[in-house]
Amino acid sequence: MKKTLEIEIDNYENPIKELIGQSILDVNYYEIDYGEALWNEIEYHSLDYGIEITLSDNNSYYFIWGNEFTQYDVKFRKGDIITEFRSENSAKKYSATQNQKWTELIGKKICGIKSFWSYWSLINEKKRNYYPQDIRIEFENGKEIWISAFEIRDGTNFGMQDHITIFFDKQTAEKYNIGKENVV
Repeated sequence: MKKTLEIEIDNYENPIKELIGQSILDVNYYEIDYGEALWNEIEYHSLDYGIEITLSDNNSYYFIWGNEFTQYDVKFRKGDIITEFRSENSAKKYSATQNQKWTELIGKKICGIKSFWSYWSLINEKKRNYYPQDIRIEFENGKEIWISAFEIRDGTNFGMQDHITIFFDKQTAEKYNIGKENVV
């Protein structure tokens, strides 16, 4: 019989694995409206809210920071990301489909999904509180992306954040300790 945490991880990953075998047609980012797009960093893309992708099945799926397992984790859903916002004007939509980091992934089949869980504990308490920190998506062309509830501010890294950061290569993900086998 599987352990409770393993079952929870399976239940979390099963809807995301619906993406396997499909390819990305369109990518949109959602950010606070600062008057200009601020998500396009050299090594990664940094978003206040999240990412919505349209796949070859013509359905939309999104990743945002959520609070299903802990204060800030990676939340995945099928549907329109706008349903997550208080009002349609609370986030600005930016198309990232033509961005250089996405052009080599558009039209490529997704062949693997894995979530990476972390945990936190209170001081002097043994109980661990587990949550999905990162998700890796693998493509048929050997490329991978990592989606993380992670933020880099003023050269300092913060996990478990109300932020989504997307990494496009293994070396950069490793540099920021993304996708580490923390739990299972």
